[in-house]
Amino acid sequence: MIVSLVSSVPFWLKALSKILPIIYLCIFVLYNGKKFICSNHSVLKLFVGLILSAVGDVLLLKDDKKIFIVGGAMFAVAHCFYTWAFGFKTLNVRAASLIAVVDLLGFTFLSMCLKTSEALLLFCYCILIGVMSWRANAEVLFNNQRLATKMIGGIGAAFFMVSDFALATNLLCFPVPYQWVIVMTTYYMAQMFITLSIVEQNKKKND
Repeated sequence: MIVSLVSSVPFWLKALSKILPIIYLCIFVLYNGKKFICSNHSVLKLFVGLILSAVGDVLLLKDDKKIFIVGGAMFAVAHCFYTWAFGFKTLNVRAASLIAVVDLLGFTFLSMCLKTSEALLLFCYCILIGVMSWRANAEVLFNNQRLATKMIGGIGAAFFMVSDFALATNLLCFPVPYQWVIVMTTYYMAQMFITLSIVEQNKKKND
C-alpha cells in the first residue's frame, strides 16, 4: 500500500521534497551573505556547490544508470567548489594522511562489488570527497586551537563521507538497514554544517 502510494507521487514533487532543505540553505546563504556574496568568493563557491548538489539530488532520483552517473558527477563538482571555498591556507599533512587512509579503506571495501571501469569512477569520486574533507578539517584535526566554525565544517565533511559510504554500500554491495534514514539524515546535516561553517567564517571576517 505504502509502496504503491509513493510510486504514484509525481516526479517533480519527489524532487522538490528532496531538494527543499537545500533550497532553504541557498536562501540562508543569500540572506546572510547578501552583503559580501559578490565580493567574497568563498560564499559564492559555497552557493554554487549547493546548486550543483540540488541538481545531483534530482538526477539521482531517476532510475537510469547513465543519469545516476551524471548525478554523481554533479556532486563531484560540488565537492570541488566546497574544497575551493574551504581554501588551502593550512596544509596539515597529518590530517590529509588520516583522511586518505579512511578514504582508501572505504574505496577498497566498495571496489570489491564493482567492475574495473566502475571502480575507476568511484576512485575519482573518493579522491574528490577526500580532498574536500581534508580541507574542511585542515584546521581541526591535530590542532589544539580549534575554532567552532572550523569544527562545524569538519564535522559536516565527515557526515558527507558517512552518507555517501552508506548510499554506495546499499547500492553496490548489500542492503543497509534503515539506509534512507541514515543517508538522508547525514547528508542534510553535512550540507547544513558546511554551509554554516563557511557563512559564519566569512561573517566574522567582514565584521
